[in-house]
Amino acid sequence: MNYSELINELENTNLSPIIDCLPKDFLTEFNHGDFAGWLKALNALPNLDVSSYALKEQLRIGEHSQCTDAERQNLTELLMALHPWRKGPFELFGLHIDTEWRSDWKWDRLIKAISPLQGRNVLDVGCGNGYHCWRMAGERANLVLGVDPHLLFVMQYWAIRHFLKTPPVYVAP
Repeated sequence: MNYSELINELENTNLSPIIDCLPKDFLTEFNHGDFAGWLKALNALPNLDVSSYALKEQLRIGEHSQCTDAERQNLTELLMALHPWRKGPFELFGLHIDTEWRSDWKWDRLIKAISPLQGRNVLDVGCGNGYHCWRMAGERANLVLGVDPHLLFVMQYWAIRHFLKTPPVYVAP
C-alpha cells in the first residue's frame, strides 16, 4: 500500500502539493479499527490474472472461469473480512459483492451532471472504497483521486486495486 505511482503522476504538475498530504508509511501511520485483520486479509488475496474488466456499465473484474470454486470461496472469506462493503456493487471473478448502498443507481444519475470526464483530473471527497472513482476511470478520466477518512473503506480500495492495477485510480486516507 504505497502511493509511489500517484506521486509520480503528480510530480511536476499543478497538483504536486497533494503529494505532501499522502501517507509516507501507510503501515505505521494508520492503525485503528481492525487494521491488523484487514491487513491480513489484503496480504492473503490470491494473485489471479485479470483477463478482462469493465468499469463503464458495471464494475467487474475478471471472469468466473478464471478461478475455481475453492479459490472463489477463499476470495469470499477474505473480502468479507473487510465488511461491511458500503458502496458498490462489485463483481470479482464471478463473485458478486453485495453492498449496503446501490452506488450504481447513484452513478446513473450523477454521470449526466459530470460528463464528459475524458482527460479530466478528478478529486472525489468522501469516496468510500472508490466505487465512483473506478466508474469515473471507466469514463476515461485522466486521473482520479479519492479521499476518505474511514480506513476500512481505504482498505477495500486496496483489495480492488490488488486485482486492477490500472487505470490511474487512487484512494487515500
